[in-house]
Amino acid sequence: NTMKATLLAILVIASFFAFSFGEIKSNVGGVIECEVCEFALGWVENKIGENKTEANIENFLDKACDLIRIFYNTCVTIIKADVPLIIAGFQNNETPTKICTDLKACPVTDQFTIKTN
Repeated sequence: NTMKATLLAILVIASFFAFSFGEIKSNVGGVIECEVCEFALGWVENKIGENKTEANIENFLDKACDLIRIFYNTCVTIIKADVPLIIAGFQNNETPTKICTDLKACPVTDQFTIKTN
């Protein structure tokens, strides 16, 4: 329940900023799409554990969007965009963030390496 409340608070705040300042439209999702994707796939990742069969992953994908009712349609659109990519991602031990980036629900983030002497 705390996790759901935290997610809801984040999504409400994110939607406020998105509507207040406008979203930059591009070929990647916005803050809400990214948060919804990462939450849904994070939940699926926890549920499937080591059982990464196609059937098990699809089973939990079907249930994931029910957890985020206020963003149900957004979730379904993201999840159904490329189910084979999601399944392959989990089977290749990719993180939800990586899978969501591959789905273009999240922007690609630049990775920096800090060198210390």
